[in-house]
Amino acid sequence: MVMIFFRTCLNSYKLTNVTFAIQPMIFSKADHNFRYGQMLVYLFFIFSWFLSSPAAAQEPAAPLCARITATLADNLRAVPFDKVAIFPFEADDPELSATFTTSFFTALSSTKKYKLLPLETVAGWQHTGEANDNSLRQIAGNFGRALNARGVVYATVHANRAMSLDKREPVTSLAIQIRMTDTKTGNTAWSLDIKCKGGHFLRQINITQASRIMEQSLQVLIRQMVKEGDIFSPMLPPPQVISSRGDLRKIRVVLQPDPQYIYSTYQLLTADNPRGVFTPHSPPVKNDQGPIILEETHLEDGKHYYCTAIGITREGLANIPEHPFVVTTSGAPKPLPFLQASGNNLRHIQLLWAPSQDPNVTGYTIYRSTTPDGPFVKIADIPNRRQQNYTDYGQDRSNYYGSLADDAHYFYTIRTRNKFGIESRGAPVVSAHTKGAPLPPTEIQAIGNQPGKIPLFWVPGEDPDIKGYAIFRKDGQEKSFQQIDFVSGRETQKYTDTGSWATPLKNNVTYSYQIRSINVLDLSSDPSRTVSATTKPAPAAVKGIRVSNNQFRQVYLSWQPNPENDILAYEILRGRTSDDLHKIARINAPETSYTDDDLQDGSTYWYQVLAIDTDQLSGSLFSPVSATTKPPPRPPQGISIQISPKGLQLNWQKNKEQDIDHYEISSGGFISSRLGESQNPAFLYEITPKPEKTYTFQVRAVDKDGLTSSWSQQVQIRIPLARDLGKEEK
Repeated sequence: MVMIFFRTCLNSYKLTNVTFAIQPMIFSKADHNFRYGQMLVYLFFIFSWFLSSPAAAQEPAAPLCARITATLADNLRAVPFDKVAIFPFEADDPELSATFTTSFFTALSSTKKYKLLPLETVAGWQHTGEANDNSLRQIAGNFGRALNARGVVYATVHANRAMSLDKREPVTSLAIQIRMTDTKTGNTAWSLDIKCKGGHFLRQINITQASRIMEQSLQVLIRQMVKEGDIFSPMLPPPQVISSRGDLRKIRVVLQPDPQYIYSTYQLLTADNPRGVFTPHSPPVKNDQGPIILEETHLEDGKHYYCTAIGITREGLANIPEHPFVVTTSGAPKPLPFLQASGNNLRHIQLLWAPSQDPNVTGYTIYRSTTPDGPFVKIADIPNRRQQNYTDYGQDRSNYYGSLADDAHYFYTIRTRNKFGIESRGAPVVSAHTKGAPLPPTEIQAIGNQPGKIPLFWVPGEDPDIKGYAIFRKDGQEKSFQQIDFVSGRETQKYTDTGSWATPLKNNVTYSYQIRSINVLDLSSDPSRTVSATTKPAPAAVKGIRVSNNQFRQVYLSWQPNPENDILAYEILRGRTSDDLHKIARINAPETSYTDDDLQDGSTYWYQVLAIDTDQLSGSLFSPVSATTKPPPRPPQGISIQISPKGLQLNWQKNKEQDIDHYEISSGGFISSRLGESQNPAFLYEITPKPEKTYTFQVRAVDKDGLTSSWSQQVQIRIPLARDLGKEEK
């Protein structure tokens, strides 16, 4: 007894999106004949691919009937019709009845859908009652039950002739109604309604025409059955299993192929138990006349699977699955019998083992722990089954030698692994010990009073695995030592600390140091004893800076010499504002003055002086001092113009500056011209004024250093006419 559910996708004939199921289907086999049980058979079969498949797409080249309609009961796929009887078709013409009955029997038999009782077994059925539509179904059902047939097919044929009922007249139309009754329930399982026009027929309907009509009609019926899930046939032989084998997450079943006219594809179904749900895991395999190899993949490891195989015809029908057979997938591989660990190495441990002889083993997984009882953590995947050693350098391998802890005890186990990553039990736990850290250097010395640096000296360690020394430093404000550098070489015994480019050592600051030995595995020793030293102080700020004011385009600076005896030079800083000064000159000591020239007139400048010693240490700075250069004269004021006999007389107020050398006079307007100059605040413009003309003038002052004021405001005078001039004089 078997309950089967399967669902799959058929790639044969480019078929896709196929789903079919049996849930639950119960059957037994005895004397090579299937006998269906009493439980409900539920079949769900959706072939969305059927109409697009090459076989299903083949329609008759020249259909004889205008319309063929197939109708199936809703529960048809759940009923096992193991035996079916065909009653002679009812027709006005006995010859026509015999022709269609024989043709239908032959056509239905060729589909291999049902096991048909011979036509002779239903002979004499007409004598059991009147053959009207209602009594016909009742008679057929009663007679079918008597024959132990679950299904009974009966039909009526109506042939209309041209002029009369004369059988010699040509047929103008033909209507056939075929029904199959479920003898157990009395319900109609399926029906075929066929309507044909007489223009397609010869004078008399012969066996060839009747066969074509029945074949075309049954093609429509079978397609509809396949579409709605009624696919299983007791007439199809079960596939013959040649061999079966379980592998890693895979089952392999070899079938003896049937002739291609029987099955076009094969499908393997599996379940967890013999009465469980059977499902496929791979697409169907095409029947190419060679050994049929069916495989189900992605299965569980070391598990029993119940298998059965079905064949599928080109029309989409399948055999009823046989009792399942058991295939077991491969389980976890066997563990290794032993593992060896070799210690006393610098931060690494060597492991040795004998390779596994299991062909399914593809590699090994190594686990490590710090205690014999675990937990163990995976540290390595070995992909080669033949490999027999591994060196554990630690999970976080920071360099070539590894990163296991110094002077530590480690525990190991190893597991074999197959290609799916399934691991065996662990081998017996082994352990090993790593080597300790080196000793720190001795006799540390730090030299102070050095400009921006502190030299360090020490006696190197004797450990041959020392590769260098780590230098640690802190100043008075830091709470802990920070590593500032690493010097390579076991025999190295000195180092000069200058700080970094971003943070150089500060002047006159005390720094403390520790040194640690580092071996080739980056293991660090304990810190050495602490030593301290103070850097050289920078020069003091320059005092007594004096500057000159109101000088022509220059500023004179002087200052007191610094008290340090190693002052090399002084740097002069200048800026237009007190917070933005830049270096403009460097004066070698012992010079203590500087003249800053080529400055702008009437501008204020800020100055600082910086002392530099022979070690290029720069001193601190006092607040900047300011100086202002001589400004240019102010423009003349109070300019007036008068007409005189000799021309136009200009007068203005004398400038207050004491060093005015002369005044320059110019005509005003858009285009001006120089008219002359005067050492006094007056100027005669010798010209004969023209009546009704306007004259414009402007004046500027020039001092003895050549500084020129801006032009005064323009003044104008308009010359009147002569008669107006006389009136003005009176």
